[in-house]
Amino acid sequence: MLGYAIRRIMWIFPVLVVASIITFLMMHAAPGSPWSREGRQLSPVVIERLNERLGLDQPLPMQYLAWLGRIVVGDFGLSVSEHPYGVRNVIGNSALPSLQLGLMSFGLALIVGLPLGIIAALRHRTVIDYAATGVAILGMAAPAFVLGALFQLVFTAGDFDPPGLLPRHGWDSPQHWILPTVALAGLPMAQIARFTKASMLDVLHTDYIRVAHSKGLEERWIVTHHMIRNALVPLVTIAGPILAILVTGSIAVELIFDIPGLGQLYWSSIRFRDYGAVMGITVLYAGSIAILNAVVDIAYGFIDPRIRDGSREPA
Repeated sequence: MLGYAIRRIMWIFPVLVVASIITFLMMHAAPGSPWSREGRQLSPVVIERLNERLGLDQPLPMQYLAWLGRIVVGDFGLSVSEHPYGVRNVIGNSALPSLQLGLMSFGLALIVGLPLGIIAALRHRTVIDYAATGVAILGMAAPAFVLGALFQLVFTAGDFDPPGLLPRHGWDSPQHWILPTVALAGLPMAQIARFTKASMLDVLHTDYIRVAHSKGLEERWIVTHHMIRNALVPLVTIAGPILAILVTGSIAVELIFDIPGLGQLYWSSIRFRDYGAVMGITVLYAGSIAILNAVVDIAYGFIDPRIRDGSREPA
């Protein structure tokens, strides 16, 4: 098991390198530079000195290798967009709102999605099943930015709206958290509900469930101690990537609700060609997803020995 875990963890590093190379090339292939944005007029001499200071006058392979060398020692470089600070400090200041939003959205998706999937499976082909499935389909069909814009229109307080409605922008109080959390939780809730329903239906027709029924066990006991426990094991497969995506920030939701998180920072860094910030956030995104995927695979290795022995791939 230890060898399997080490092999799985080692795969994180190639993933990070490939993601960083692709991002680096795409950023430098895009037109413009950090000094050419609107409202910033710099002389050619100043631009030349800035490029020399940041190493932007070097060939691209040399720039990438220099950046990689700094990353190894924890130096993410300087941000040149809105904040004259180090990229690590800028990311640190923006990470907490995204982390809060992602964890709350993930919790809400689990609280709503799991019961929906379980109920839909236990009441298969009934009105309850159709209603639960309809809610899941609605969540799949409405992206986060659509729900966010709709919530802005219906539930937020504008200049002429009555008092007591939810605030439109910001991240200062629990009232500000409600709409962004619900908007971001819509899609993962639907994914969890549909995946849970499919897993429950698979378990429902297994031999050990038939044996449990033939022994005369209570339906509630069969559902809670046999069906749900075994059906939720495959849920680990999608729970890890969903959590990683949510906690690293949603650009659309953070822009709509003006949340000072990683998503909004990523968007502004791309607009202003802030190479250091874009590269730093990309590594954070890719690292979070790769690490949680590795955790999921290692957990599956404990659950199913065939995976760590190489005779079966994770679901």
